[in-house]
Amino acid sequence: MLEVNSHLRKRVHIGHRNHGLAVRIEPQNSRGLYLWIACLSTVFFALFADMVVRTILRNPHEWLYISPILFLGLTCYAVALALAGWGAFGVEELTVEEGALRWTSKVLTWSRTREIAASNITTIRAVTPWYGIDNTVELIADGKQRRIGDKLLRDEASELADRLRQALRVSG
Repeated sequence: MLEVNSHLRKRVHIGHRNHGLAVRIEPQNSRGLYLWIACLSTVFFALFADMVVRTILRNPHEWLYISPILFLGLTCYAVALALAGWGAFGVEELTVEEGALRWTSKVLTWSRTREIAASNITTIRAVTPWYGIDNTVELIADGKQRRIGDKLLRDEASELADRLRQALRVSG
């Protein structure tokens, strides 16, 4: 097994607030890598857009056929920036109060909150593959599989799953 725990900082902070469980999962350890991804994506999109726009200017009667390629490139660039932004600045906050799990994902100024009733949650388990890099917590509610945390340490994933099971009174 690949041992990475000694090189990564702890990202999961578990505490108690208002008679409930409060969890904060901080951004990835490799923030610089994601910033490089954003920079390189910008450079490649600029080169790609320049090529497509020059082609449209050289053949103005073909713009209807060439412009979808530019929009496809713009879509790929937006996805790359979203992934880089989540990896560098994404924070997950979980609170368990009054029989419900409130799960908030934040990236800079954007946030999304989901509320899941404890009665709808059937399974909570730590997913720890043998290679030890992509550890996460799997939550199954209303027949949907959701993953909490991304690239957690093995110990963090196991502890988070145990604490959530205890707080929500759910079996493994």
